[in-house]
Amino acid sequence: MDGAGLLPAPYLYHITKVKEWQGLYMGNFAPNQKLHIMESILSLDKFYLFLGIFLAVCILVIVAIMLDLWDGVHTAKKTNQRVHSHKLRLTIAKMCEYWRFILIGFLVDCIGVFFSFYFMPFVVVLFGVGLIVVEAKSMFEHATRRKSHMAELPDIIKRIVECAHEKDAQKILEQFTTISDTSNHH
Repeated sequence: MDGAGLLPAPYLYHITKVKEWQGLYMGNFAPNQKLHIMESILSLDKFYLFLGIFLAVCILVIVAIMLDLWDGVHTAKKTNQRVHSHKLRLTIAKMCEYWRFILIGFLVDCIGVFFSFYFMPFVVVLFGVGLIVVEAKSMFEHATRRKSHMAELPDIIKRIVECAHEKDAQKILEQFTTISDTSNHH
């Protein structure tokens, strides 16, 4: 007796898989047996599930980035700011950075695919949710900027500069103070 009867079932399962891998590596099996053993170690259904979830997370993150970009351009227009090509290029750089995070998560999940308890790509999903939350937070910040009366500030400054008399400028400053006070109370 080699002591295998003393081991719990999960350990025996993994020992069997290790012996099958050793046999594959050493070439002790016929080609059709190798394919059968590979399918028993890594099911294609599980692989397709992991790949499908990975692609779905990638698409969702890209959609979140595009929504943030759209919201940012909308906010810039509402606040009378120019949309710079530099900001648009930053979106491409952000997509590349996010892609690296998701790819690292997928690589970690590829290791997990060999374990029976690891039934979905948890790291990719976790990273994807985190990145989508970051984009959602950015869109909330855009909404706050749009609702702020600070968007009216350039127009108010322009009107002050155009004033011919000090009294007119004083009236505009009083209006600004009133707007500022009401926005701080809300």
